[in-house]
Amino acid sequence: MIKAKQDALKTLQPLQPYHPMQDVLGIVDKHTPEKLSKYTPKKLIQKYQLGKSQLAFTLCTLGIDGKSCIPEWDTTAFSTVLEGNK
Repeated sequence: MIKAKQDALKTLQPLQPYHPMQDVLGIVDKHTPEKLSKYTPKKLIQKYQLGKSQLAFTLCTLGIDGKSCIPEWDTTAFSTVLEGNK
């Protein structure tokens, strides 16, 4: 797990939602990052529950070139929600 100081959250905005299937299908999120407002670090932590995290595991197969990985999105499995220390 990588932790950053709250101050770093100022420069990491807007946060990008994780939608692997939408990304593959080219579906555009209605809430594009340019339209999202910036929050103070504390508000951002509250709004997106950044004290919690979840891992996504996806099977990838080797591409024809023998180097690239091709994600098999229908195999994605998510861990239980992990909570950091308060």
